[in-house]
Amino acid sequence: MAADENDSKPTGPSRGQSPIVPILVIALLMVTEGVGVYLLTRNVSPGPAAAFASRPGDGGQNFGDAYGETTAEVELVECRPTNVLAGKLITFHIRVSALVASADLQRAERLTRDKRARLEDGVNTVIRSAELRHFNEPKLTTIKRRLKHEFDRIFGDDQLIQEVLIPHFLQSQVGV
Repeated sequence: MAADENDSKPTGPSRGQSPIVPILVIALLMVTEGVGVYLLTRNVSPGPAAAFASRPGDGGQNFGDAYGETTAEVELVECRPTNVLAGKLITFHIRVSALVASADLQRAERLTRDKRARLEDGVNTVIRSAELRHFNEPKLTTIKRRLKHEFDRIFGDDQLIQEVLIPHFLQSQVGV
């Protein structure tokens, strides 16, 4: 019977041992692993990219451009083109500006004055030929790309305009 009593006793930790030691060992391993991962990612990953801001009241010029030159905004055209989308006539009120190098600002303003009708016609052509999905893009990427191509053709210079900006774009159904 003595052998049976020894078999029926639990084989876990005895009453004198504390479960705190294994918990402390596991916690120490987890902290060591966390510190190791932090140090590894800090040393391996690149730092944040440099950010540049424009100065308040600089007239749209961006100081600290990645290429070392400043840029300026020039308003190109404001018009109200129409498009037939899904069988409905939609009228748009659109204002288009462009980002140009500061050195080209006066030339861009002169060209804009001299070619205003052609610029409006180009915007009308792009808007009339656009599809519904182009107007639903969050940044109007396709329309901006097509407008830049049209403006480059009108100005005869594909380097003048760095980026097309659409600060105002409102669409409404006719008769509403």
